[in-house]
Amino acid sequence: MSFKITKMQDLSIADLKAAYDFNEMKIKSLKKSSKKSGAVDFKKSEGYQDLLVYKANLYKELEKRVNSIEVIW
Repeated sequence: MSFKITKMQDLSIADLKAAYDFNEMKIKSLKKSSKKSGAVDFKKSEGYQDLLVYKANLYKELEKRVNSIEVIW
């Protein structure tokens, strides 16, 4: 399987929002499976920390893009 690496700057606002939503689903899924397996401190896991970094970066890029939209009345 090969992956195509895309920079966040190259994504549309819709793509960024979709990636943000997908990341949120992954976080919820990880929390649910961790609780089910009895993991006490899943928040320290590398996977969870990576997802939080992705979430923050996606949010910052989305915020930057939305704030740069010029509305003309």
